[in-house]
Amino acid sequence: MSVTNRLVDIPKEFYSYSSGLPFERCIECDRYLLEGGTEYFIEKAIKQYDGFSAKEVIFEYAICANCADTIRKAISRKSMASIERYFLENVDFSKRMQIMSSNPGDALALINNCLVSQVPVSEVTEYQIFAQCNGNSLNLSQMPYMVSGQTLEQIQHLLSSETRDELNDFMQRNLGPSPELAEVLPGSKVVII
Repeated sequence: MSVTNRLVDIPKEFYSYSSGLPFERCIECDRYLLEGGTEYFIEKAIKQYDGFSAKEVIFEYAICANCADTIRKAISRKSMASIERYFLENVDFSKRMQIMSSNPGDALALINNCLVSQVPVSEVTEYQIFAQCNGNSLNLSQMPYMVSGQTLEQIQHLLSSETRDELNDFMQRNLGPSPELAEVLPGSKVVII
């Protein structure tokens, strides 16, 4: 897939649940995101209910690359090294490349299974999806991906208390305290940007 073919239309799964439209603004600085050349990330936490087709979006946001970089810099070096090591040791990158090559241009094929455990999205009750976008397009070079709630719990244990505090501050500042969020991610509200 060429570099130009790595940009596809943003699937509705990455639209804002509240508006039903693509995210337009950065949650942190309010920058307009849908202009070509504007790099940003989308994160959505979703809860599924056993026996029902209903899903609940626990939180969602889009954040411009500049603000995401600022937040990444606030993560302790120890936490960042632990997260990077975790992904290097636990993600089957050859399988990921196989999925990408078997489904060119299909962003949804990349979120059908947990990036780490490979558990199908249909078999998890909680998960988060992540995307990297450019204006009104989704970039398929490294994202999107899905991470199960169980994997997020493992990652949470890798974070220093300083990093958890930084991420909790981000959540409280931008998304407010949410009883649903506290129930889904007890103790610490992990956000991976």
